Amino acid sequence: MESANLSFKSILMLAFLIIATCCALPDVSRAEDHLLTLETAITTALKNNPDIRMARTLIKKTEASVKKTEAVFWPKVTAFSELSAGDAPSAFLFKTIDQRELPPDIDFNDPGSFTNMEVGIMAGINLYNGGKNRLEKQLAQKKLADQTALALQTENDRIAAVIQMFFTALKAREYILIARTSVQTVEEQLDMMTVRFKGGSVLKSDILSLKVRLAEAKKNLVESKNTFATTMTALASLLGHTPGHSFSLDPDPDSTCVVTFPDSIDQAWALALEKRPELHRAQQQIDMARTAVSLAASGYRPRVDLQARWYMDSDDLSYNTSQDNYTASLNLAWDLFDGFATRAQIAEAGHELERALEARQKIRMQIYQDVKQAYLAHENAQQRLHVARSSVDMAKESLHIVKKRYDGGAEPITRYLEAELDRTRAGINKAAAFYDGKTAKIEIARAIGTLSRLWSQEK
Repeated sequence: MESANLSFKSILMLAFLIIATCCALPDVSRAEDHLLTLETAITTALKNNPDIRMARTLIKKTEASVKKTEAVFWPKVTAFSELSAGDAPSAFLFKTIDQRELPPDIDFNDPGSFTNMEVGIMAGINLYNGGKNRLEKQLAQKKLADQTALALQTENDRIAAVIQMFFTALKAREYILIARTSVQTVEEQLDMMTVRFKGGSVLKSDILSLKVRLAEAKKNLVESKNTFATTMTALASLLGHTPGHSFSLDPDPDSTCVVTFPDSIDQAWALALEKRPELHRAQQQIDMARTAVSLAASGYRPRVDLQARWYMDSDDLSYNTSQDNYTASLNLAWDLFDGFATRAQIAEAGHELERALEARQKIRMQIYQDVKQAYLAHENAQQRLHVARSSVDMAKESLHIVKKRYDGGAEPITRYLEAELDRTRAGINKAAAFYDGKTAKIEIARAIGTLSRLWSQEK
């Protein structure tokens, strides 16, 4: 029995060890999920970014508003009931007559008290409202088009922000590699010079200079890591992730981010006037303002309503269809004077139309500025990259030569440190120009207004 218990305990212990081992093993599928490609970054942002989600919610809200404006074109039907009692002569007469039970010898001055229970249905529909109902529907439809353009604008801006932040993070990661290489280079040189210093062949000032440069290189490494962490936090926020979410970046985003654009600024400007969502919004707001002017002017026109009512009255719930009643009326109302309120509303709407026209002109100027700056930034990045590539090769070769001469005693430590710093700066400049060029392409597509469309077409 005791051996059986020991065997059972051994089995439990073995099972526990197996489970613990499995839990300790890395979750490969989960690690793969944390690899963020540019494609998954954009699709995640389109799904989770709060600004995009709010813009899409506004579209749904405006769609509901359009349906609400359509309700006035349908009749309104209401079922009602009323329980009343009193001794007012007028009420007694009307309610008793509606019951079809007015006594022939009634004293009109003192008919007595009454009890009445009335049930029925009433319906009404507006036949004409000066065109107000039709104009309100048109205004709601234009607001829907405006919100749709706003959603497209938000997607265009947020996709650009995600891609730019992705490249910024890659640039920051490249800075870390450059700073780490600088630290390793100086540390190796410091170790070698320390040995030579102990042998008496190197001055103490050289050791101190190397230590100062090493401290600066380590400071640059810390700053680069902090910049990378800050950028990754900003990227996670754009993707709609909660704080603390971690992921790694795909180092080759070019395969999923191919952006094309016209060669000349004039062609890009013409395309931007056609594609930029902001300009579509500006036109919608002008149309809305014009509709608002017509809507305000409808206050000068009459209103025509058709109403009908069918009901039955009884003092004891003994309803009879032979005692039912109905009324129908066609009502016309026309405001002859409203204290100049309609005139003020027309003036207010007219000024809003003027503002919308000026806003469209401002947006046109802003779009041209955006396109111009994006093309200049792209050209600047291309030129910087061409120069930086040559500088990196020359800086590496220069450091190699200076190091040999310094080791041979032909160059001072300051010259070696300058060469090492030049190599580091050249690497940083190359990385900055490389990723700035990619960012500039995205900014051109955003300025033209084709970024979200290009992405949706590619996918």
